[in-house]
Formats: sequence, structure tokens, C-alpha cells
Amino acid sequence: MNVRDLLQHDLNFNQTHDLDLRPPVALLEMLAQRSGVELALLRSMTLAGWTPWLLDSLDPDPLAFDAYSRQFSVLLPLSKRPARIVSCWTAWLPKQAIRRACPECIGQSENKVWLLMWQLPLLLSCPQHGCWLEPYFGVSNTFIGWETEKLSRPANKNITKMDRRTWQALSMGQVKLPNRSIHAGLWFRLLRTVLEELNTPLSRCSSQAQDIRFIWESCGYPVRAGRRIWQPYETLSLDIQLQMLEATATAMHLIETGRLIAQGEQAKLLRPEPSKKIDEGHCSTKQLNHWEMALAAAEEAVASARHNPEAAQALFNAITLGCRTAEFIRRTQALLSEIGIPSMGDHI
Repeated sequence: MNVRDLLQHDLNFNQTHDLDLRPPVALLEMLAQRSGVELALLRSMTLAGWTPWLLDSLDPDPLAFDAYSRQFSVLLPLSKRPARIVSCWTAWLPKQAIRRACPECIGQSENKVWLLMWQLPLLLSCPQHGCWLEPYFGVSNTFIGWETEKLSRPANKNITKMDRRTWQALSMGQVKLPNRSIHAGLWFRLLRTVLEELNTPLSRCSSQAQDIRFIWESCGYPVRAGRRIWQPYETLSLDIQLQMLEATATAMHLIETGRLIAQGEQAKLLRPEPSKKIDEGHCSTKQLNHWEMALAAAEEAVASARHNPEAAQALFNAITLGCRTAEFIRRTQALLSEIGIPSMGDHI
């Protein structure tokens, strides 16, 4: 029984919705009851189940674009990027159907399982096998054949690093970056931010135009993948989307290796922590511990105050600075007396 017959004749459901996008809750509840698969797991097999991590909402909102893609900045200061109102926009949802898959995954699977995320312009490679996702011919998610003969092409290390971080976000809910681990929702928005920054006209980039040009040249593509007119990433052709994703992987690599000093506020998340090693030419072999230094200074002051009235008076004045109530002075005198420092009563 195919999917359409199962839905119509067994579940009494006429397929008017995209099952990968947002199937009715009643259908998911019925599937959960009959299959034994938890409702939360079934929901995560749809894009609706990835709100608000991967996308904020599936409902159209003209302010959604700016809220998602201009919340952060990595390559450019936020002031360099124009605010935009885009109607009927949803993050990562392509305008045209995308049919790509991992040849290794499909070759090892008798059941030909297709991942939902392969249908989005989100990954370039398979995070498990490190090879490019390849296009295939198909109708309604039915595999017919590969478009290319040369399969299982290895992706470069910049691409695989970015895609494995994306897979961490999808599978673990967080991403390990050089400085810290961040939430999956932050990673997806950082990724979308860099894509938008790389699509910014050079005329708006001022002094950072050279950085944007350097990124595109480093991955061998023309600036903005040859585009002259701005369009949201999701509406571009797949070829252009893939080039922009590759440029994003290159940009992240350049920032992480210190070859590019990005000016955005969140660029620091991609930079490794500065080295804490001390130059061998310095006399000191360890970093100063200010807490230990403070304790040593306090012990020295107490030792001096036990035998030197002037030092005792200075210590008393320092302790009671800003609080000279009778009760506080009494307790201070008692404390000093306990540690062998003469009473300061005669000196108040």
C-alpha cells in the first residue's frame, strides 16, 4: 500500500497538506496510536516540529525576515545591512523542491530512508560520511535515479566542519564552537546571518567590502555568486544556494584561523580562545594569582600590626572605613584582639 492509499483508505485523510511541512495534529495522533511511535518523535519528522529552533514559525509574517536574519552580526556591523520586509518568507524553506541525498547512506540502506533535512538548503555534505549530497531524479519523494554518474565525492574540510556542527544542532540541540557550546537555535541564526551578509551589496559594506570579496575569491566563486539583484536566500536556485553555503563555510574557517578579522558582534563565537601561555623570555613561569597575593598582603599587615602601633592603627582604619558605628567598632576591636593585635580604643 502506498502512502496516498494508506492516508485515504486506512486513516480517512485526504492529502491536502504537505506531510513534511505541517500535517494536522489529528493525523499525527492517529499515527502515534497505531504505530506506537511517540507523538513528539513523529512531530520532529516534520518542519513544524522544528519550531522555534530551526525556524521561528511557519505562519507568514512580513517582519519575520528581519527578526531571524538581522538579530545577529558576524562579518559586518549590523548598520551595514539594510532592513528588509519580505512577505511570505520562512527560514530555510526553499521555493522549489530540492532532491538531494547521500550516496553512501542510500547505498547502505535497504529501505532507502530519506532525511527531511536533505530537502532544505541547509547542508552541503553528509555529516556521517563527509561526501557531497548528490541530486537525484524523483517524483513525490520517490527515488528514480541519480543525476550524476560520479557519486560519493568527498567534501573539503571547511564544508564538513560546518555541516557537522549543523548536525550537532539537529541531533543534540547544541553546537560546540572554539570558545563555548551554543544552543541550536543560535547556530541556525548565525548560519543564516552569514549567508545574508555574503549576499550584501559591496556598495553597502564600506571598509568590509574587501573582506567579503576575499571570502568569495577564497572559494573560487564571483562575489555574491554572480548575483546583482538581491533576493532572499531561500528563493535562489539550488546552484546559487550551494555556492553561498560553501562561501559561508569558507568565511567561518577564515575567522576561526584568524585570517579574517570579522567586525560583527557574534564573530567572537567563532574565534578560538587566546593562548594563555607566557612568553619563554619572561622571568615568570606561571600566571599571577591575585587572590593569593591579596591573602599574603593581609597576613603581612596582621603580622606587622601585632608589634607596630602605627600599622595596627592603619589596619583598624582600613577595616572600619565607611562604617564607624559603635557596634561595628566594638566587634572589630574584639576581632583584632583575638588575633593578637592591641585594642584600638585609645586611638579612635
